[in-house]
Amino acid sequence: MTSTRLPGKILKTVCGRTLLDYHVSRLQQSKLIDQLVVATTENLTDDPVEYYCMAKKIACTRGSEDDVLSRYALAVQDYPADIIVRVTSDCPLIDPVLLDQVIRYYLDHRDRYDYVTLADTDYPRGLDVEVFSRNALETAHAEAKASHEREHVTPYIYGEGSSFRCATFPSRETSGHHRWCVDEPADFDLISKILTSFAGRDDFSWQECLALVAENPDWFALNSDVEQKSLPEG
Repeated sequence: MTSTRLPGKILKTVCGRTLLDYHVSRLQQSKLIDQLVVATTENLTDDPVEYYCMAKKIACTRGSEDDVLSRYALAVQDYPADIIVRVTSDCPLIDPVLLDQVIRYYLDHRDRYDYVTLADTDYPRGLDVEVFSRNALETAHAEAKASHEREHVTPYIYGEGSSFRCATFPSRETSGHHRWCVDEPADFDLISKILTSFAGRDDFSWQECLALVAENPDWFALNSDVEQKSLPEG
């Protein structure tokens, strides 16, 4: 809720629904996720997020705003799991089918990998998913020291010099130049158009979104100049 570029973004509404509600509804279509947990901050500004979870009967845990890694560790402590699937709440177009494909790939290769994610160049930003072991999370929580490792949860796991076995989900897609997350007003303008086009449906696929944007090339231009935040090196 305290986003510097678009404050309160996940509670912005499109067709009478919050972006958070679209996000959760899409995640609930996953066939492989056993439990959904919303890990939000202890800030009073995030009280509405907890109220939403209570109304929807969704598990919610609250922790540090800046040390998101500790927030994840707390969530796993409160709701134990051997495998963690990480997504961010500013992605209302998250695709449950693609999500399950990445989870299935991880499950089929658990003996080879501790961490699996999508390649940035393959899929639109906003479909991002990371799947990793509880051991990887707990080790990162115990050993990560750099502020960006604490804030962004997984850099300690996949970063240079990591002892964890990491892989990207194999794909021939080349749609990484699209941006479907919501960080800036321009992002919200695009997402609003896409969600409005699918009003009344929560089962649309990421491929349908891609086709819709292709049919409306001026939409792509709405946020094509927005730069993704980069992580510091080191």
